[in-house]
Amino acid sequence: MRGHILAVPDASVPGAISGDDGQRYRFSGADLNGVGIRAGQAVDFVVVEGEAREIYPIPGQAPVFSPALSEAIRRRDWFAFYFNPHGRFGRRDYWIFGFLVLMIVNIVLDLIPGINVIVFFVTAWCGLALGIKRCHDVNRSGWLNAVPYVLTPLAFLGTMISLFSTYHGNAIGLSALFSTFTLLSGVATFGFWIWFISQVLAKAGDAGPNRFGVPPVDLNA
Repeated sequence: MRGHILAVPDASVPGAISGDDGQRYRFSGADLNGVGIRAGQAVDFVVVEGEAREIYPIPGQAPVFSPALSEAIRRRDWFAFYFNPHGRFGRRDYWIFGFLVLMIVNIVLDLIPGINVIVFFVTAWCGLALGIKRCHDVNRSGWLNAVPYVLTPLAFLGTMISLFSTYHGNAIGLSALFSTFTLLSGVATFGFWIWFISQVLAKAGDAGPNRFGVPPVDLNA
């Protein structure tokens, strides 16, 4: 039979294997036939009186994730993870399963003609929902995610008005005013992102419950 090592035995505790038949089997160190067998290692074994015997590693078939992590990934509600803005989750979940995944999806799907606009709106909402839950994890309002959507259009509007005024020969003072406004908006946007990344996205969440719920459990913790 084949399975995966759940726990490696020590002097006082037996090891455990999750068999492909869905059952768990105990074993001792004496039953291991291989060097460097670890938790998550794919193995071949025989069952004798309800316990695993003659355990051999299967080369090249160790899973990327441990059995416990694989099970947690299987059970997670991924639709709610990406689309539901309620609740909390930790920074490592955000960067690995959130930011990195969305970036790869955008890069790959952007190469497919005809779905660019759809992908933009879907991934934009997912990014917003993820950002809101990251704010919640550090006990801050999810409305912080709206700040760039205010500052960026203001900077763009100031640029357009400044260019329009210059092109049509309007008062130099008016053009300079909007140029200054554009510069200040850009600086404010840049400063906000520096603060937001350091104090929200890259910051460890609250250890205990806060007003947005109990601490999340990171899959990759």
